[in-house]
Amino acid sequence: MAVLVDLALIALAIIRLILAIVFAVAGLYIASWVLGRLTKGLDEWEEIGKGNSAVAVYMAGIFISVAIIVGPGIMGLFRTLDIIGIALGFIQLVLALALAVAMQYVGLSFLGKLTKGLDEWAQLKKGNMAVGIVMAAVVVAIGTIVSQGVVSIIEALFA
Repeated sequence: MAVLVDLALIALAIIRLILAIVFAVAGLYIASWVLGRLTKGLDEWEEIGKGNSAVAVYMAGIFISVAIIVGPGIMGLFRTLDIIGIALGFIQLVLALALAVAMQYVGLSFLGKLTKGLDEWAQLKKGNMAVGIVMAAVVVAIGTIVSQGVVSIIEALFA
């Protein structure tokens, strides 16, 4: 009997892991797509395809930041494994993604105000690695700082 319970718990954990991976990939794709629409004349994936390391560093920062913010946003997946739990997990993911994208937009807009006279997007397109590193650091810092706020919001809404 104990072996069957252990196998059931392992199967449940594997299902949750698969759902978390699916939600994480979907979240990163959505964040990349939305943030890509907000950039000024820069097609990030085209630039990465050309070998533009500055854009690649910036995008890596975006992905790390989104993961930091969204990770806690899918905690609903790990409470239950019924359709309601999965739906709540998806809603939490969408909310966390919206907050992540909004925070990145605000942070990058603020960086633009600090760096008057410097067009960060044009510099990224030129392959300016220094700008790519700074922009990646800004978005990762924002993600680290706001992640606990996102957790608090989600806990307050879904507790």
